[in-house]
Amino acid sequence: MDELLEKELRKPTLIKNPRVLDLKYIPKKLLHREEEQKMLIQYFKPVIEKPGEYSQRVSIIGAIGSGKTAIALKFGEMVKVYSTQKNLNLEYVHVNCRRARSAFLTLLEIVRKFNPHIPVRGFSSEEILKMLTEILNRKKLYLIVTLDEIDFVIRKDGPDLLYDLTRLTDDEIDMKERVSIITIVRDIAFRTMLDESTLSTLRQNTIFLDPYNEDQLRDIVADRIKDAFYEDVVSKEAADLIADIASKNGDARYAIELLERAGMHADHRQSLKVLPEHVRHANASIHPVIRQEIVKDLTTQQKLILLAISIKLKTTQKAYTTMGEVEEAYKRLCEEFTFPVRSHTQLWEYVQYLQNCDVITTKISSKGQRGQTTLIGLPDVSAEKIENAIREQLEKQADK
Repeated sequence: MDELLEKELRKPTLIKNPRVLDLKYIPKKLLHREEEQKMLIQYFKPVIEKPGEYSQRVSIIGAIGSGKTAIALKFGEMVKVYSTQKNLNLEYVHVNCRRARSAFLTLLEIVRKFNPHIPVRGFSSEEILKMLTEILNRKKLYLIVTLDEIDFVIRKDGPDLLYDLTRLTDDEIDMKERVSIITIVRDIAFRTMLDESTLSTLRQNTIFLDPYNEDQLRDIVADRIKDAFYEDVVSKEAADLIADIASKNGDARYAIELLERAGMHADHRQSLKVLPEHVRHANASIHPVIRQEIVKDLTTQQKLILLAISIKLKTTQKAYTTMGEVEEAYKRLCEEFTFPVRSHTQLWEYVQYLQNCDVITTKISSKGQRGQTTLIGLPDVSAEKIENAIREQLEKQADK
């Protein structure tokens, strides 16, 4: 074994269970979201008690880090356990539509839960829908599907996916209600993107999640500390500072991310405790608007265009850069990293994708400027931090 690797692995750590600090981890109890959990269960009570006789549509709405995904996943866990205990043919499927990237791939991901060998190419959306109907009918299954960040797909491909899923078994002879839907979005304004036909199938069942306050975040942080760290290694001052910083956006995900980074920084410094200074260092290394998972999920070409935007904004010290300036910087980056140059149309699609993910903002230049062009900016995010993060990722790719 390499000496450096062996030396680092032997170092003591304050973190006893890193999995608890993973953003995908769902705790046994969701603090300060019990009432919302109860509401979701009550909405689905008829579906769970008498599958096939009734279907349901519910929207969970709230800001980043307000617990939307956690509530849905926790509900899904409970449904799976109850279904097994009561011998019900009730299945739960959770799909993140932003990661799936399109309506077709979202639909394909749902079907792949039952048939994982279906290829990406070779089928139309209609054929995949028919396949899903046949699977549900043949196996006499009932499905609760959560479409997380569904507004991304609606903005990109329109509302057909929602409409098709809500009307999936309308033409079946037995008329069993086989599909119920949970939609997760940040803003109720997503309904303005739906046509009347889709709206009429959705129903007005809505669970609104308010941002967490400082006291609630303090409880959530304390709960994660108890399960993730050894006893008494995180100072109360550090925990309080995490809650204070994250309360500006009411964002539990950011609080947990801060806690993990602070713990890792304390380990790196070989500190015996996580202290406020470690939290401050962690806060300087992340930004609550652009998340690691969003940047990691970007394709190489999307990373290049975001890197180009960051470089132009940093070097010009302006609030916005133009599409033309970004294209020039992008071409230089393609040459630097030896990646192929994409067309203007493809670059514009990448910019729109980044806007849909709330990574960048765009607006049309004012009449006072010469001609009209698209102006691109970063919403209160350090261009230098984004540049450094993406350069690091691209350099790692180039080294492989």
